[in-house]
Amino acid sequence: MDSFAYQQAAFMTNIAAAVRLRRGVLSRPLVNEFHATAASFPAVRARHGRHFERAVRMPEPTFTILVDKLRTRLPSRGLSAELRTAMALRYLGGGSYLDIRAAFGVATATMYNCLWEVLDAVNATASLDFSFMSGDPDWRRQTAQGFTRSRKTPFDYVLGAINGRAVQQEQPLARDVPCVADYYSRKGFYAFNMQAVCNVQYEFIYMSCKSQESCHDSAAFTSTDLGAMLMNPRDATTMQLIQAGYCFVGDEAYAAGEVMAVPWLGSGGGNRWRDSYNYFQSSCRVHIEQAFGIMVWRWVVFWRPLRVPFLKRPSLIRACFKFHNHCRRYACAEEALAPFEMDGVGGSVYFCESDRAQPGERGRRRDFERSHLRGRMTDRLEELGVLRPGVDPMY
Repeated sequence: MDSFAYQQAAFMTNIAAAVRLRRGVLSRPLVNEFHATAASFPAVRARHGRHFERAVRMPEPTFTILVDKLRTRLPSRGLSAELRTAMALRYLGGGSYLDIRAAFGVATATMYNCLWEVLDAVNATASLDFSFMSGDPDWRRQTAQGFTRSRKTPFDYVLGAINGRAVQQEQPLARDVPCVADYYSRKGFYAFNMQAVCNVQYEFIYMSCKSQESCHDSAAFTSTDLGAMLMNPRDATTMQLIQAGYCFVGDEAYAAGEVMAVPWLGSGGGNRWRDSYNYFQSSCRVHIEQAFGIMVWRWVVFWRPLRVPFLKRPSLIRACFKFHNHCRRYACAEEALAPFEMDGVGGSVYFCESDRAQPGERGRRRDFERSHLRGRMTDRLEELGVLRPGVDPMY
């Protein structure tokens, strides 16, 4: 090599070295910026101290029971089941992935892998499934007695309260859904239309999250397996419920039927017995609103739009419902419900032929909906002489 070529090669080498030492945006790093050294669970537990319950959104004994249920479905190599579950609960409880990776000493990809491993394990664990056994007479009787004892209602055949909720999410991508506009809510954000049923203990016994937010609650419920069963009077289980007199309570968004008790319009139209029916029906239905409030307060991930892949969002929502039930069963076993007297303290829908909307009407006539169930429940109040509080029985 001649002297000129040698000097030129040395010059270029010096320039390259200078560029490497003074890295810019496009230059590659010399070493990894973060070396993941996972901390042990005892170290993480000691670091949180008395705030561990708040970090994982449940007491430590409840957390231990949950880990034991999920252990067989989580990977046995690598991180322990306690660390994986704690990271998932911390994320669902509102923790940032940056704080989680720093507290647990893992990389970002590892944190998200643990999140989906735990959620898949929760949805696949039979002991965490929803306890909806409408064909079991003992289950129906115990569930209905819970509403009677807790609310002191004259209706002793209520199996659950049903309602829908909009679960806010980021705008879906056009490649994930047929029509992005279908998921846009009238409230001004993108969301799922989620349908759920709860019992008197604020445990969810059924939930479904497969409808767009633009879908009406009644149509969204009918598109679910439970809704299709209840709206089919020829179904064997539905026939048993009708014969035994059991029902579910919902708001005005649902169509009145023989297993769906909804309020009378306009406070009963001045009829005091219909007005009393609306009062006691609302007293049972309030449980679903309270259950939603408890769940959203616990899992802060619902406070902001879901920012996970679109196809994984329903499984995340379902897992949060199961986590809620787990906390209600174990953390709140000794908790007494508020007494009734202290409440002030602290698809397509099936209609009868005459119930369809007329050509000139914008919607169906709710006052023409036929429901023998609602009439029987109102007559029951009149037979017992039970009026809502604050109504003079002399008038």
